[in-house]
Amino acid sequence: MRRTRILWAITVLFCARNLAAQTKGVNAPAQQSKPYVILISFDGFRAEYLRRLDLPNFERVRRAGIHSVGMIPSFPSKTFPNHFTIVTGLYPEHHGLVANSFWDPQRNAGYTMSDSVAVRDASWYRGEPIWTTAEKQGMVAGAYFWPGSEAPIGGALPSFVKAYDGRVPNTARVDSVLAWLSLPEANRPHLVAMYFSDVDGAGHRNGPLAPQVDSAARNVDAALGRLLDGVAALPIRDRVYFVLVADHGMSETAPRWYAALDTLIDTTGVRIADAGPNANLHVQGGVTRARVLRDSINRRMRHGRAYLRGELPVWLHYSADPRIGDVVVVMDDHFTIGTAARAPRENGGSHGWDPGVPAMHAIFLVSGPSVPAGRIIPSFENIEVYPYLAELLGLTPATGIDGHRGRLGALIRSAR
Repeated sequence: MRRTRILWAITVLFCARNLAAQTKGVNAPAQQSKPYVILISFDGFRAEYLRRLDLPNFERVRRAGIHSVGMIPSFPSKTFPNHFTIVTGLYPEHHGLVANSFWDPQRNAGYTMSDSVAVRDASWYRGEPIWTTAEKQGMVAGAYFWPGSEAPIGGALPSFVKAYDGRVPNTARVDSVLAWLSLPEANRPHLVAMYFSDVDGAGHRNGPLAPQVDSAARNVDAALGRLLDGVAALPIRDRVYFVLVADHGMSETAPRWYAALDTLIDTTGVRIADAGPNANLHVQGGVTRARVLRDSINRRMRHGRAYLRGELPVWLHYSADPRIGDVVVVMDDHFTIGTAARAPRENGGSHGWDPGVPAMHAIFLVSGPSVPAGRIIPSFENIEVYPYLAELLGLTPATGIDGHRGRLGALIRSAR
């Protein structure tokens, strides 16, 4: 393991110095007059929080631009899959991050978001994130903790990239980004992606309606205010778009709403790759045994349903990749599934359910030079964010995406 990490460190240094993006940290002359986009993720910030809480800096962005009734996540409504969908315009079944933790039967290996070696291995990822699109087209980009940004996907890292460290204070994150935006025009990133985890952590520990979530939301609101004030003091202030998103919402959980999979079926020969509001099962014994397990689960469980991968509802867009597993269990809102050994002992919160569950809907706000002020748009799928970011930056989006060029931009321009 130590040798692997040393090799990875050498690889990162090589990438940072030689790929460090296709731009080598210098904007092409044609890109220097383009706008600036600051994409900010507030993990776990469900749409309802924006209506329920008094958050003056989110309100500043809302008044200056538009916000959505709710942005609809992709399935499963979990952190890594949806952060990568937002920046690629692909559903998880197409970009490869089908869960926060998953097993790839073709590689005979697993990926988990807590494994820094896997996270930084570009071979796990498909699609082209917006920072790679920018760098390939001569535009300098930066990413501060955005999931997937530590891997040289498509042969390029962002020119500015920070490896995730949850201990870094929010003020330090904001000040680093402001320093990037204060660089000379030739080196200044036109795209910056940022990430804050406070609200998600409070929601998991305490549930979405707890006062701790309100406090966490106020903390990130203060960080947003620091960023807004800092940008307002820069010469580029009139050329900056702020795009505020979340990866998913949050719903209440409790021990009484938990199902232990190993009390429902014989789990011998079953790899449980991920669990919670949904579970991904890789089954030895082929489709015959997979059907037996599916039927056994469905006979015994009242608040969810098991499917063969090919049977999953079409609106989930979750069947194309073998990483998804042979059997997928989709739980009803609030209910979770796992093993008896990992049964929760306290109430809390989680996410991962069907994107149609309103509590899973995330925030979306945008303000900037061409955005109507104080308007609202209906809910839309988060696959539409990537082509919209490309539109704002004057970039040509990657081909073969699930999102639609011009759709979100048109929705915003027609907002009432």
